[in-house]
Amino acid sequence: MDPLVFLIVLALIYGVLYFFDRFFKSCMHYPYDAFLKNTGLSVNFMSLHWHTSAFNRTLLRWGSAGNSCTRRVLLTSFNIGVLVTFSLLPIGLILLITTIFSNGEQDSSSSPVGVPVQLEILLPGVNLPLEEIGYYITTLVLCLVVHEMGHALAAVMEDVPVTGFGIKFIYCLPFAYTELSHDHLNSLRWFRKLRVLCAGIWHNVVFAGVCYLLISTVGITMSPLYAYNQHVVVTELTRKSPLRGERGLQVDNQITQVNGCPVNSEESWMACLQSSLKLKPGYCVSADFVQLNDESSAISHHSIDGQLQCCDELNPNVSCFEVVEDANGDVPVELPQHVCLNVRRTLEEVTEHCSSGVCNEGFCLRPLIRNTTAIMTFKRQNSLGEKLSPVIYVGYPWDVTRTVDVSAFVPRYSFLKAAWPDAWLLLLKYNVVFSIGLALINAIPCFGFDGAHITSTVIHSFLVGRVDQHAKRDLISVIITSVGSLLFGLALLKVAWLSFLRPLL
Repeated sequence: MDPLVFLIVLALIYGVLYFFDRFFKSCMHYPYDAFLKNTGLSVNFMSLHWHTSAFNRTLLRWGSAGNSCTRRVLLTSFNIGVLVTFSLLPIGLILLITTIFSNGEQDSSSSPVGVPVQLEILLPGVNLPLEEIGYYITTLVLCLVVHEMGHALAAVMEDVPVTGFGIKFIYCLPFAYTELSHDHLNSLRWFRKLRVLCAGIWHNVVFAGVCYLLISTVGITMSPLYAYNQHVVVTELTRKSPLRGERGLQVDNQITQVNGCPVNSEESWMACLQSSLKLKPGYCVSADFVQLNDESSAISHHSIDGQLQCCDELNPNVSCFEVVEDANGDVPVELPQHVCLNVRRTLEEVTEHCSSGVCNEGFCLRPLIRNTTAIMTFKRQNSLGEKLSPVIYVGYPWDVTRTVDVSAFVPRYSFLKAAWPDAWLLLLKYNVVFSIGLALINAIPCFGFDGAHITSTVIHSFLVGRVDQHAKRDLISVIITSVGSLLFGLALLKVAWLSFLRPLL
């Protein structure tokens, strides 16, 4: 989806909601107000707000449950969270400065060594696939819930009343918050207050670590249901895939080899496709088959690229093959140097692949095709392990990678789908990226983020002996937070310009 279309559609949705909100408030004032009060919803221009106090008692039970040992473990965890939060602060500032002063011309295909990591706004339909919007929304909700639950749990541990939770959408930017009793929070000693303020960031870091651990051990955790990295399974073929059809690949086919290259993972699948283009394989074929099926015409050179041609160019089913000399430089006298054969019938007769011209049976033939084209033979089997007829495709390997989705998870049972673990992995990867990003951004001293409250707490705690007046300490805190907000705003504008605005001009 075009970025401009996405933003316009989102603006129209907000406009419709705002219109009906004004309409219902004027026509059915009391019932609609009662509905908003019971649900905690409120609609404003280009924003939505939801607030609830339904989880207060549950959090109170969680905070008071357990023995003294459990409480000590939680307090130790929140202490570590304070240290981690302060270590994330310089990382976040460096990230903002790098984003602001970079030229924005880095290429994702270049070497990652020396390429700075930069801030990026992730939006479905803009720089994320629109079909992954479900993962996007689920991840956003999970990360925000984990963050705010961290604040709430730490507050309950410090005997600070939790009065509610809320989430606010301002256009396409979501914000969540935990509503605490400010009087109780401000009455805490500085480190106890920091435990509450840093708990959300710490929970995001822990959550990202747990998700990363699940990604790293997915082969073990899925082993009772799936065999991992043994073969790859076809999970989807696009409508325009050249490998669709009765004689092509089918969903749930297990691919074991590509041109004799063993396929046991997604990485080996890509490597085999690349090698099919770089390393033109030879095929061992009997002399009798060649003599019976040779359709050679007068040898000529292609008029465009100079490719040797010994077949009828109007027949797409045949190709010119070159007889490869063996290691001694000998050429079989009973065969001509170039022969024209039907590609499919020839590959079905192949006994083995050859590279040096040596075959145990027959003679080595190498197809003469363009550099961007490859002949690929996909050996496959069904879910029961029974071998199926190989699929032969002549074309571009990149067409295969773009139109065929595969998974390294082979189901052990027929009711399981290979796409399910991949969906789980994708959700985990989303959560790692979003959780780390949320933790880094919240550590920055910026208005509206945890970093602003953390900065204020540190300033009022450590400068109380040097700066007596409370207003002056407030001014120092505001100046620091303003600088952080300025850096964040400039980085946000830079990313918005590079990602959305510049492509529209």
